[in-house]
Amino acid sequence: MLEQAQTCVRARILIQTVMKYLVRSIKYFFYFTLLCAALITALVLIGAVENDINAIFEEGYNSLWKIGVFFAAVSAVYPKVGFISRSVAVNREWNEIREEAVSFFNDRRYELESETPDKITFRIKGTAGRFSKMFEDRVTVTRVPGGYEFEGLRKDVLRLGASFENKFHNSEE
Repeated sequence: MLEQAQTCVRARILIQTVMKYLVRSIKYFFYFTLLCAALITALVLIGAVENDINAIFEEGYNSLWKIGVFFAAVSAVYPKVGFISRSVAVNREWNEIREEAVSFFNDRRYELESETPDKITFRIKGTAGRFSKMFEDRVTVTRVPGGYEFEGLRKDVLRLGASFENKFHNSEE
């Protein structure tokens, strides 16, 4: 019975992970498509290119599906490359460093979103910052043996994790 329950939990976690990955892929596909459309529109508006698809792309409309396939391929891979988890070695409990840690994130324009005994979530302050990261701005901090695990966008996790580890690992007495 216990083994069946564990299998069910693993399956639920796998489904949640796959769905999160799929949603991120679709989101990035639309983001790349809108960004490309905005760039082409800007080029047309400033007169850098003609307002004719055959003049913009060598193969005209035939190029659009090739660009779409390229965006789909990049979008399918990007969530795997762009999001990571990183362990941060800090031998202090969250309740000891909570106030200073929340201040640490606030100084870096992150605000506390939610907090449970084993998981803390931060998001970027302000809609413009969130929009620039396509609302994938969440950094999750989970307590693990020997420290914490940071999860989120690669650049943010590496930057925040290194600073957090340096600040709280070196401040131990």
